[in-house]
Amino acid sequence: MLPFLVDKHLSGIPFVLPHSWAGTLPVSDAKNDSQKLFFWLWEPAGDQGHDDVVVWLNGGPGCSSLEGLLQENGPISVGGEADAVTVKPNPYSWTNLSHVVWIESPVGVGFTEGTPSIDSERGQAKQMYGFLQQFFATFTELQGKRLWLTGESYAGKYIPYIADEIYRHDQNASGINLQGIAINDPSFTTDFLGEEAPVYQFIKHHRDVMQLNDTALKLVHNVAKKQGVATYVEDNLHYPPKGNIYKPAQWNSSLSVFDAASRVASKTKCFNLYNIKPDCGSVTDALGMPLDTQVASKHNFLNAHPDLKKALHVNVSKAWLECTDSSVFLGKHGDTSAPPDRTVLPGVIEKNVRTVIQHGTYDMVLIANGSALAIQNMTWNGKMGFQTKPSTPLKVDGKTAGVFAKERGLTFVQVAQSGHMIPQFKPEAAFKLQQYLLGQVSEKELQE
Repeated sequence: MLPFLVDKHLSGIPFVLPHSWAGTLPVSDAKNDSQKLFFWLWEPAGDQGHDDVVVWLNGGPGCSSLEGLLQENGPISVGGEADAVTVKPNPYSWTNLSHVVWIESPVGVGFTEGTPSIDSERGQAKQMYGFLQQFFATFTELQGKRLWLTGESYAGKYIPYIADEIYRHDQNASGINLQGIAINDPSFTTDFLGEEAPVYQFIKHHRDVMQLNDTALKLVHNVAKKQGVATYVEDNLHYPPKGNIYKPAQWNSSLSVFDAASRVASKTKCFNLYNIKPDCGSVTDALGMPLDTQVASKHNFLNAHPDLKKALHVNVSKAWLECTDSSVFLGKHGDTSAPPDRTVLPGVIEKNVRTVIQHGTYDMVLIANGSALAIQNMTWNGKMGFQTKPSTPLKVDGKTAGVFAKERGLTFVQVAQSGHMIPQFKPEAAFKLQQYLLGQVSEKELQE
């Protein structure tokens, strides 16, 4: 542990930090393996969670999990813009609940080392499993502790495949003791179900928040009608499900309802897909990512503090990007894997102690009813979908913060008025849901 120990006083951070460890570890036990993932591990800040280890992954693919640590659920909250950064403690840090390790993955992201070599989720999962073996071999005192995999967006693909890979091996041999997963606003189904099918119903429902007029809605409706999805949600989202759901016969993959909706939405001043409530705040964030694009900047908080990089045991001269500008998957087709809802996720749910899927209702990058459609089209533990519509109130500090349903080992939560990054936009709700994942609050307490 000592080679990875991080100083409690870090450049750019104006307060004393608890114990943490950071650096890179290889993705296998092969001698001189040049492929390494970067991690930043934190000890629990409170009295609970000392027997739990949480992994957090951001998505992309190609985005750094330091985004999560520094702007969502870590002990350091970095805000403002690159030229006017604010840094303060995060009262809703998940380190108040357990050990947490933020891991940059796959190879090619952030401070990772080596050349990208994967073309599928199975390759990504094997890479992460190899890393976790090295991680627990290094931090032996964490072996056997309850492991929980969490993440958002494209990590909704990563995590089910990683869990499946772990369950394929003898966990006792490596000290990996997987208990469950939580995926936020996840990309775990097809683009059709996750984005295309529900987007017209989404903008119609949220037209006032998005400031859309009749002309804008009509433009998108015409495309949706031509594609056979103008009433897709109403026709297919049933509790219990009425059977498998499919693309309409007239669906043409060269025409996008989502693109049409994005074009009309972009005409609203200060609109962005990650949170549909218009906000004319920062143009770029302190980590260098304009929220309305996928173009990252080298002008960011981490690159402005080389001493901080040194303290994290990484190459000081390496420019860190919030999201890489090159592909982390080989080949022109990128990630070749089928989505988890069609492959590994049902089996993972059946093996887990707890599985939580949560989705912000103000997210347009990936849409909550898209997740709902995918769940209703999925069979696990002997039945298809939820038998009852998610309607149990999620309460935070006594106030309703969303609705949820739990059946057969799966909990699905719709977090009201949250954008894509739930821990950033609704930190109190994200914190309570993390307590629930870890078993620190009960299903009944979610309603209180």
